[in-house]
This record gives sequence, C-alpha cells and structure tokens, in this order.
Amino acid sequence: MDILRFILLVLIGGLIGWITNKVAIKMLFRPINPHKVLGITFQGVFPRRKNQMAVSLADTIEKELLSKEVIMNQLLGEEKLDVIKKKLKEVITEKLVEVIPPMVAMFLGGDIHGFITKYLDKNGDEIFDQMIDEFRSVGIDNLNIREIVKNRIDELDFVEFEKIIFGLMNKELKFVEIIGLFLGGFIGILQYLITIFL
Repeated sequence: MDILRFILLVLIGGLIGWITNKVAIKMLFRPINPHKVLGITFQGVFPRRKNQMAVSLADTIEKELLSKEVIMNQLLGEEKLDVIKKKLKEVITEKLVEVIPPMVAMFLGGDIHGFITKYLDKNGDEIFDQMIDEFRSVGIDNLNIREIVKNRIDELDFVEFEKIIFGLMNKELKFVEIIGLFLGGFIGILQYLITIFL
C-alpha cells in the first residue's frame, strides 16, 4: 500500500510539474490577442510586450551585432574594392562607347574604347575612391538598422514568430518541460517522506 502511494505521489507530482512548465511555455506566446476573464486581461507575455521587444532587439542588433560601419565594411571592404572598381570601369566604358557619337569618336582617333580604357586606367582609381567614399558616407547617414529591424519584427505575424522561437529553442524548451517533470516527481517523493514522518 505504501509503495502504491509512493508511486502515485511521484507520478502525480511529475505530471503536475511537466504540465505546469508546458503551460507556462505556451503562455509566453498565447493567447495572442488579449482576453478578459472576470475583469482580468490575459495575453501572452511576448504578444503583450511585442513593441518593447522589437525596440530592445533592434537596439541590441544595431549596437552589438550589426552597426552601420560593420555593414559598410562588409559591403566595401578592401578585398572587394578591386572587384567593384573593375566592374565599374567595365560598365562605364561600355556605356560611354554606346553614347559617344561616331563623329566624336573620329576626333579621338577612332578607337573610343581604347581611349576611355586608357583614361580610366590612369584616373579611374581616384574617381572610384571618391565615389565609394561618397557612397559609404551617404550609406552610413541613411542606413537605420534599428528602424529596419523594428519594422521587420512589427510586420512579423506572431504565429510565424512563435514558430521561429520554437524552431530555434525546441531542445531547450523540451528540456524545461522535462526538468518540470523531474522536479514534480522529486516533490512527490518529499510529500511521501513528510507523510511518513508525520
């Protein structure tokens, strides 16, 4: 009889711990929309604090992970500049050759492609460095990572957001449920021991 009571207390405690943690995790996200019951408003923690979370996450990403400078350096890093300059020279040469009239080409010796290429080989680096510096400056002035991240989070459907979080933290959330199971079982053991000594 004592063994049966011990098993029941452990099973019931474990079940209560597991269900409690499962419900607590679910209540982080649900209900998505506020519901009033007996004058008390119920809403999931994340949906209720979505705006604060969006601002906080956007600030963290901008300050700690993706500053404007980091993005610009990634786009216009030294190793990429040679490729960018080469492409710019090709495009500019091609476009100028297309628009310069044959009469002007004749005055330039007939080989307009060679003339432009020679000019860009001589002066192109200086021109492109100025263009890239201007692009970097304008990009840094106009790039608002915080606003982009906040807007993306605001636009995100909360069901999708929930899927993303569960997808990222599935193992960790399952672990929390299992911890609840074991803690509940442990409490069941303590209850059994207390009832024996009382």
